[in-house]
Amino acid sequence: MGAVENIKEVAELVKKFNDIELNRRILNLENEVLDLSRERRRSEEKIEELERALKLKTQLYFSEPFYWMKGDTTPYCPSCWEAKTIAVHLLFGCDNQDGTSGWNCANCKHNYWPQGHRQQLVAKANMVRDR
Repeated sequence: MGAVENIKEVAELVKKFNDIELNRRILNLENEVLDLSRERRRSEEKIEELERALKLKTQLYFSEPFYWMKGDTTPYCPSCWEAKTIAVHLLFGCDNQDGTSGWNCANCKHNYWPQGHRQQLVAKANMVRDR
């Protein structure tokens, strides 16, 4: 039998004595126990979440420009993982204006282009900077 059930039984017994102050205190105690039960559940959920994140952290590895998991052929968004420790698979096929395809994150909306295309963008940016 749990603490909440025990308190409810005690409250029923107190009602028989018509002691209003004692009944009020038992109701307050019941509310406190319920609050503690909720807090315990939130703590358990947080622990489960942290354990999942820790397990995931040990399984992901970085190979530029993405994070990968052994046995998974779809990369994870480096921006989401590094900023918020959220493992989000990237979607392939977003088209750039010049017709090249790349990867897109549905969560943060970041686009990743193939290495050669990225080098072209950097070269263009350097040319503009050097002018």
